[in-house]
Amino acid sequence: MHIVQLANFYGDRSGGLRTALDELGRRYAAAGHRRTLIVPGDVDEIIHDHAGCVVRVRSPLVPGLGGYRAIARRAEVDRLIERDPPDVIELSDKSTLVACGRRARRLGIPVVLISHERLDAVWDAATDRRVPSGAIERYNRRLAASVDAIVCASRFAAAEFGPATARPIHHIPLGVDSDLFRPVPTASSRPTPRPLEIVSAVRLTADKQPGILVETSRELSRRRVDHKLTILGHGPMRDELEQRSAGLPVAFAGFVADRNELALTMACADLGIAPGPAETFGLAALEMMACGTPVVVPAAGALPEVVGNGGVVAPRTPVAFADALVLMSADLAPMGARARSHAATFTWRRTADDLMSLYTMLAVRSGRGERQAARSNL
Repeated sequence: MHIVQLANFYGDRSGGLRTALDELGRRYAAAGHRRTLIVPGDVDEIIHDHAGCVVRVRSPLVPGLGGYRAIARRAEVDRLIERDPPDVIELSDKSTLVACGRRARRLGIPVVLISHERLDAVWDAATDRRVPSGAIERYNRRLAASVDAIVCASRFAAAEFGPATARPIHHIPLGVDSDLFRPVPTASSRPTPRPLEIVSAVRLTADKQPGILVETSRELSRRRVDHKLTILGHGPMRDELEQRSAGLPVAFAGFVADRNELALTMACADLGIAPGPAETFGLAALEMMACGTPVVVPAAGALPEVVGNGGVVAPRTPVAFADALVLMSADLAPMGARARSHAATFTWRRTADDLMSLYTMLAVRSGRGERQAARSNL
């Protein structure tokens, strides 16, 4: 089967979206499928990696998103799809590429939307302006009608579409690489007493509301809790956050491209914070938990669904977050073990297998699966 992954906002400094596409692509290839990834780039180029073909389409930067690009040349994407038609399109976008999905369906190619963000929640988190009543609901209704199926990683993500959507919604959680993100034996080499090591991996943009990290550190300092907070990530809010954290034990490490380094940093921390109020899953939280690092998450979005007993769900205030961190610090070893055990139940293999089963069913229904089987037998 030929699977085309189609996405915007994928780049060298992408977070969860890139992780998901790359992990799934590797597993599609390992299962014997052909994968083509079409994403924006600063130049037109085609490269081949261990997961298949990556096509970058020269695209403009989107203002205010910290370096992310979105494909504007939809005709180029249509040409790529028509030149080498896939058996299914995995659409990880709700913006400029939706029209490409509609065109592909007119050619008889099934399109599956992976809902990586919830538009109403992102809007509320990123702006004080109110979206016109019903506008997002109407957009989502049209969006749902333009694809063959919708995949959501959480109940929170699925709730955006409501009960009246024209397409079935499949609940398929994402996964974590538990071999890469794993605990490390560091406790015996650490000095005692020592600061409480706290880590957060988050894009520094308005929709993630990372300011609560600085204010939580301020609250811990007010209580005289010896700690160090390391923030992993980049974005347009970094300068503002650095100014706000002056005099606090907060370090901005920037975006960590090396996944091994990222995993080690998470594993060496005592506790983690996942601050985003609009997450539709929360890969960073799951990766910290896989490292044996329990997390505090807000009582908003999908994070309460994901963390289970691997962390603490708290009201999204600096006082409540500080309370949760102090509570967890008194029970680090057992909480770390529970976090690791819970995270291990989320595997990329299961995610990929569930998606491939859905794609095979849609391809057979459309007739493309039968044609693929006939080609394979030639």
